Amino acid sequence: MKTFLKKALFFGLLLLLYFSITGIYNYVLDPYGILETRKEFVGIRPNEHSLKVHFVLQNKDKFNSFLFSNSKGGALHFNQLNTVSDAWYNMTYSLGTPEEFYKDMILFLKNNLQIKTIVVGLDEGAIYERASSHKNQASRKFIGMEDQAINWEYFFLPISLKKFLRIDTTKKHVIHDIYQNGNYFEKNAYLEGCDLVEELIATPLPKEELKQALDFSSQIATFRSIQDLCLERSINLTFLVHPTSVENHTNSVEKRFQFNQLLSEMKKKNFRVFQPFEKTLLKNNPCYWLDKHHYTKIVGDSILRMYTSFEELDKINQH
Repeated sequence: MKTFLKKALFFGLLLLLYFSITGIYNYVLDPYGILETRKEFVGIRPNEHSLKVHFVLQNKDKFNSFLFSNSKGGALHFNQLNTVSDAWYNMTYSLGTPEEFYKDMILFLKNNLQIKTIVVGLDEGAIYERASSHKNQASRKFIGMEDQAINWEYFFLPISLKKFLRIDTTKKHVIHDIYQNGNYFEKNAYLEGCDLVEELIATPLPKEELKQALDFSSQIATFRSIQDLCLERSINLTFLVHPTSVENHTNSVEKRFQFNQLLSEMKKKNFRVFQPFEKTLLKNNPCYWLDKHHYTKIVGDSILRMYTSFEELDKINQH
């Protein structure tokens, strides 16, 4: 019995030591930014979903136009399109889903935000990623921070060496600017001479045979909810399709094909879809891609120019 009690005491002390160390680590470094002790986010991704929603709610009169997207949208610096009447904020966060975007929009409107324009960025994640999977992911689960409650669970998250070093060595460095415009900025991301590259290197989209049609009813229902909400509040809504790289297309042909089926269905149902690089893939030039999924600001700026032309043409057609 004494031997058992000694082992139990030793095990209990180890647990106490572990939770003490993790608690101190998470409180001091605050790797996900949830405890609000960390304000600068260089090299690693914080819980942008919670932080960005909270920041916007604390600055209701600062922004009236929003980009909602998964992490690909971080390179779309819509604030470059700011005017006297348009003030953009980038709501991009890791693996964001349309169903989460819809809930965020409702939360903003319930808190009396005056919203003029919304752009929803889409890629194949619109089919495969589910908000329910984020409930156990510290960097993605939504935490309501407006009540200023202490989020005790974050004290006991496992220690990550990458986060301790404040750098993810598997990716190029980015700076997440939550408290200005919501964008991320690539740091030392490009090769020398990228500024001399005159145009994007594109290749034709491969032709693919039509396969069995899939059921996209749940996705369409979410898009319809977003569209109806925007129509009700006289908000200009656009669904923007992120371009893809040659490498990503090669490694996920089935997903890309199914995503293209979803886009066809959206167009048939008269959703306003803006699809830059619709018939081309962008080659994996280091000037244009941080990795096979995330394009750089060089590509993002090109998309913004296309978006401006898309909006101007739409206004002409309406008249």
